[in-house]
Amino acid sequence: MLKQLAIIPAFFLCCGCDPVTLIVGGTAVVGTATVRDKEGATGQISDAYLKKKIETALYRKDPKLFDRIELAVKHGIVVVIGSFDDQSQCDTAMEIVKSVKSDDVYDETKVEPQAKIGTFAEDAAITTRISSALTFDGNVSSLNYDLTTVNGVVYICGTAMSVYERDVVLNHARTTSGVKKVVSYIKINNNGNKDN
Repeated sequence: MLKQLAIIPAFFLCCGCDPVTLIVGGTAVVGTATVRDKEGATGQISDAYLKKKIETALYRKDPKLFDRIELAVKHGIVVVIGSFDDQSQCDTAMEIVKSVKSDDVYDETKVEPQAKIGTFAEDAAITTRISSALTFDGNVSSLNYDLTTVNGVVYICGTAMSVYERDVVLNHARTTSGVKKVVSYIKINNNGNKDN
């Protein structure tokens, strides 16, 4: 039984596609010309590995810092989101993150009170609504984006195949109910194609 379970992850790595594509079977997969074609499954694994490595470094240094940080990570882009009691905590958190990854790291930490408990549920609902809209929009390669919502502010990072796709993603986020502001760290894929 354990051997059979070990084969499943190996299959994902060898076939160059992600579990979502396999499970869905192509029926709801939109925007198949995604950046993941360039990186394959290893791109998604390296993003997850990078995120876990940063979280581990934060937790080891100070579990309280870890508790007050959210990370958005996609295609090596890291957005650090958090609210702290003072600027020194913001600075410490960023130093830890930059000790793991020094480039393509964006600081969205602030000195402000921690969010109320009810806000977390509202933020999760916003993230879910936007993620669903991106998944079912044929103009968007939704697997190319990571988004996080904190206090009604949506942070999006990733790589768009064109300026048009980026604008579609941002429009979905901006027009979702409950969104106060959208902060974009979306790069345009420079693969030789002209933007739409």
